Amino acid sequence: MALKYHKIFNHDHLNAREISEVYMSAPTDRGRLFVISELPKHKIDQGPYIDAIVNKSANYFESSPQENTEVLLEEILQELNQLLPELAADIKIRNWLGTLDLALGIIDNDDIFIASIGKINGLLIQNNQLVPILEKSNAINPTKIFSDIVSGRLDEGDALIISTDSLFDYISKEKIRQLVRKYSPSAAAIKINELLESVPEFVTFNSLLIKKSDLREQEISPQEIETAREEREEKVALRTSEEILVKKESRPRTRLSLDVKAAKNISGLKKIIGFFQLLFLCGKYIGLILAYVFKQLKKLLLFIFSAPYRRKKEKETLEEIKEITEKKYNWWQALSLAKKISLIMLFVFVLAFIQSLVFLTQDKDIKNRAEAYQEALTMIEMKYEEVEAKLIYKDEPGAEKTLLEIEQIIDNLKAASPQQQAEINSLKENLFYKLNRVRRIHVVASPLSLFDLGEIKNTLSLEQKNGLFYLLADQGIYLLGEDKPELIYSLPDDQIALSMTDWPDTNRIILESSSLSGEKSLQIFDLTNKRLLGNVRLAPENQNFRDLAIYNNNLYTLDQLAKQIFRYGASGQNFGTGQRWLTENYDLSQANSLAIDGSIYILENSGQIKNFLRGRSNEFNYHLPHPEIGPNSLIKTFRESDYLYIADPQNQRIIIMDKNGTIKDQYTSQSFDKLTDLTIDPEEKAVYLLNGQQIFILAIN
Repeated sequence: MALKYHKIFNHDHLNAREISEVYMSAPTDRGRLFVISELPKHKIDQGPYIDAIVNKSANYFESSPQENTEVLLEEILQELNQLLPELAADIKIRNWLGTLDLALGIIDNDDIFIASIGKINGLLIQNNQLVPILEKSNAINPTKIFSDIVSGRLDEGDALIISTDSLFDYISKEKIRQLVRKYSPSAAAIKINELLESVPEFVTFNSLLIKKSDLREQEISPQEIETAREEREEKVALRTSEEILVKKESRPRTRLSLDVKAAKNISGLKKIIGFFQLLFLCGKYIGLILAYVFKQLKKLLLFIFSAPYRRKKEKETLEEIKEITEKKYNWWQALSLAKKISLIMLFVFVLAFIQSLVFLTQDKDIKNRAEAYQEALTMIEMKYEEVEAKLIYKDEPGAEKTLLEIEQIIDNLKAASPQQQAEINSLKENLFYKLNRVRRIHVVASPLSLFDLGEIKNTLSLEQKNGLFYLLADQGIYLLGEDKPELIYSLPDDQIALSMTDWPDTNRIILESSSLSGEKSLQIFDLTNKRLLGNVRLAPENQNFRDLAIYNNNLYTLDQLAKQIFRYGASGQNFGTGQRWLTENYDLSQANSLAIDGSIYILENSGQIKNFLRGRSNEFNYHLPHPEIGPNSLIKTFRESDYLYIADPQNQRIIIMDKNGTIKDQYTSQSFDKLTDLTIDPEEKAVYLLNGQQIFILAIN
């Protein structure tokens, strides 16, 4: 006679505290697959992850050509050993695998094959004995989650219960054993469900009963259970109505009386009395605290201002120290030689014991960190194999995602020695190359340094004019010559340097600075005579500009707060009154940088590039760089150029994009760690990058 089985699944989707699922496949020549899974509810919806586990198991079970049932289950477990770490990394819940309760197995004629993780109970009922067959544990090995398969054959009358913990929290194991021995699986399930009727709705029961039937077991229909339940409800209702009727007929006559002693039982009065008692207690303790503080304050003031009191306290303290010292000395002298030696040996033993505990703790900590380090290296190696497999199948987004997971693992590594630190640095460098290879970004291993700025700090802006380089840094403007930087202008102490902008077609630059109070100003600096020519008179509503550029002798400023671009026309050696350039309202709150070639390109902190022409928004379809452009990036171009040049400090990257929106090249380097500014060679054969105390030259095609 084949095995019989029945599931118990009581789950309220809305009120339950767990996400639970029980699945049984359709019968096949290789038996039936079952999956029991449960997770605690979390803010993140974990339903799709349970569905992924069930679907993976069911699809492999149905599609595999494997005929051997035990081998088939092993292959399903291998698939889950790969799937579950991916789900754990994706869901980003700490120790997610440790919260997962999962059992799956195959019932094939009289044979059962089971594997489990988490708190899954497996109880074998055999010869009136309950024998646990599944090991419950939250310790998960991420490299091999499922390790063992329990298999066996049930004899006549034997039964197996696979269940989560909640069933045994409300019904004893002995009661369940009696019901399963007496009834068939379906009848036992009905009896158990009857016992669970009064359990709160938030409790979930997820169990599977399997039994090799015998002639002694009993069947029971659901209709019989329903009839008995209705009869019990009718009896309870009848008894309740009779009691109410008797109470009404025998109600005694009452008279109004006042019981002063009973007033203390009034709920509201008890609360008022309790409040005043608490208030009295608080006042008492506050008084004690104030008295103690006053006493100590009095002693402190006396000690500071009263020389006799201070001498008295010093004398008392010295006498106390002397008395304690003499007592200890006399006690030690009174000891016999044997006791003295014993105490010294005990003291040495305690010190040695404490030291050994310290060493053991340190050794254990070092061992644990070494094991964690090796496990991380193993996980990194496995994920690199996964990356190579995805690249073979042209799955570059999937490969990038796995590489970013490797980056997170490496970032969490803690070096316990210089050798490990060197190994971590090597891992980071290797990952940097692989990740950018997948992203199709050129890696510049060792960029050529054009200038080493040495002791110059706080570098802000770089401009190239007439073959010469000018640097704004350290509150001054420097001319970068062949020998060493020459300071050609120093800002006053009450001004803070912010940026420097080229004025094409002239030998001048615009110097942006702010006062100590935060008020910004623009000054025109003559590079020929190395002196200031005057201030640009800013429009009253244009006091919070973010960036500026000059095109065709007109000055344009980008103002986030005013959500406007202001245009200042040239007027001799200065600029005229500022005018609003945008003719419509646009959200420029995220705008960070602008470049002009007739059109105005604005780069936002969100990574978006917007184009404006003649004061209106102009459609600009461009290929989105990957990864997205980070915040505080810069965009530059000039009239004769066909390209936009973008410096992306967050991603240590330079992007070159043509003005049709096509990305021509992307460059990155681990040396691009402090990108501040860039300037472009007029012939567009090179880009000069200001990076901290270095100016790199980047050759471009």
